[in-house]
Amino acid sequence: MACPICERWEREYEATIRAIYTVVDGEFNSVEEKLRELFRWQDLRDEAIERFYEHKKTHPRRRFNDGRVA
Repeated sequence: MACPICERWEREYEATIRAIYTVVDGEFNSVEEKLRELFRWQDLRDEAIERFYEHKKTHPRRRFNDGRVA
């Protein structure tokens, strides 16, 4: 069973990626406006992935059969 908190953070991360693609493909009044919006979504993406990985650290680590850590 998947962790609901992990799923929430992953959905948030994926939403920021979709937003970045929307900005890249979108038309804006100026290059500056487009870059400002792109940088804003990139910052939100970075925050989402940081929260996701910080949460994942709270999970017990699984081990593969050969002893490598997952």
